[in-house]
Amino acid sequence: MDMDSLFLLKSIKYHNHKVAKATEGVTQAEALFRPYSSANSLLWEMGHLAFFRNSCIKLLRPNEPLQKLENETTLFSFGSSIQTAEIYPPLEEIIAAFLQRGEQIQQLLSEVSQEHWQSNSPINFPGGTTVGEQIVSLMLHEGLHVGELTYISTLIRRLR
Repeated sequence: MDMDSLFLLKSIKYHNHKVAKATEGVTQAEALFRPYSSANSLLWEMGHLAFFRNSCIKLLRPNEPLQKLENETTLFSFGSSIQTAEIYPPLEEIIAAFLQRGEQIQQLLSEVSQEHWQSNSPINFPGGTTVGEQIVSLMLHEGLHVGELTYISTLIRRLR
C-alpha cells in the first residue's frame, strides 16, 4: 500500500471517529446552532463533509451515479448560503451518508489503478491536477472541517 492510500484510509477512520463523538446526542435544533452570524452550523459542516466525500467518489469512479441527499449541492457545496432550518435534511441522514461514502471510498481505493490515480482530473479542484493529488487534497480539506465541526460541538455542549 502506498503512502497516499495509507494516509487516506487512516484519515477516513479517524474522521469517522471524530464525527461520531462530535455528533453523539446532538439534536437537530442544536445542529443548526451557529456560533456567530457568519459561521457555519454543525449540520452544515456535516453536509459539507458528505458532499466532499461524494467528490472523492466521483474522482475515483467518474461514471458511477452518486447517491445524494436532497438538495445536497445547493445546501452544502462551497459558497452555499445559509437556508432556513426546515430545508435541511435530518442530521442522522447526513451522518449516515457521510459514513457510507467513507466505506465506498475505502473500497474504491482498493480497486483504483495506478493509471487512473495518476491521470489528469476532470474536475478543477485546487491541490493538484491528478485524480490522486486531488483526493489527497480533499481529505486534507475534510480534516479542516472535522476540526470546525468538533469546535462547534464543544460549544453546543458547553451552552446546554
